[in-house]
Amino acid sequence: MAELDQFALLACQAYNYGNSTDWFGCFRGGIHGVYARLAAVRRHYDEVHAWIPAPRVPTDAEYHLAAIFFNMDSAIECMTFALNALGNPVAVTEFRDVTDERSLRRISPLDVLGDPSRNPPLNGLEGFVNYFPTLQLHWQNNRSLIQRIVDQHDVSKHRETIFQGGRVRDDAPAGFYEGMGVANDDERKWQFQPMAEIILHPNPKSPKVTRAPTPVEEQIHLEPMATSFCDFMNNSAQCAFADAKAKINLTHDEFQR
Repeated sequence: MAELDQFALLACQAYNYGNSTDWFGCFRGGIHGVYARLAAVRRHYDEVHAWIPAPRVPTDAEYHLAAIFFNMDSAIECMTFALNALGNPVAVTEFRDVTDERSLRRISPLDVLGDPSRNPPLNGLEGFVNYFPTLQLHWQNNRSLIQRIVDQHDVSKHRETIFQGGRVRDDAPAGFYEGMGVANDDERKWQFQPMAEIILHPNPKSPKVTRAPTPVEEQIHLEPMATSFCDFMNNSAQCAFADAKAKINLTHDEFQR
């Protein structure tokens, strides 16, 4: 992401594209939004899995889970916003215009992904097709992951809890319970146990009345999804930078004195 940021900074110099519309401010704001969301994903993921010297409330896992999916979803949105801004000085008519309020409201990951379910199918915004083709292919190849994140976030934000259960850790550090004043046979031990594994519903938007128990082999777990999300974002940054270097022509490809 740092390389992409430096490329955008170089692009906004007066001897390249300039910054008369403050497109770079939009780009930098989006990138910093990505940084903040990724930091929040990591923090909430660590906290829900970590031994901490305080009892946990019954809603602890749900609190962290909802925050994780909000920030995953938002990181993808912020990256879309940033890359759309980077495209503005190059081909404003092919991207969403960052100087227009209505246009800003329409920015969406679907600008990158497209939507084949529409009639006619939506192939993605022209600017992303032309200037970020590697990124677009990467996102399309990960459409199911993105959709799963969006669905979990939508339900936790608008409908109900998404925590389905899971397995707690039983590997407390040496002396942990003694330090909390809890004996080995004390029933309060469960209050301190963090999660080892969190189960997610594979289709959280389905009506409850139609749901059947999910077979173990079909269960969705947070932990591998978090790893996939991390890989997805790292690869997205690499793809975006490679596309920018290949597709966005600069008059000067080095900072001038």
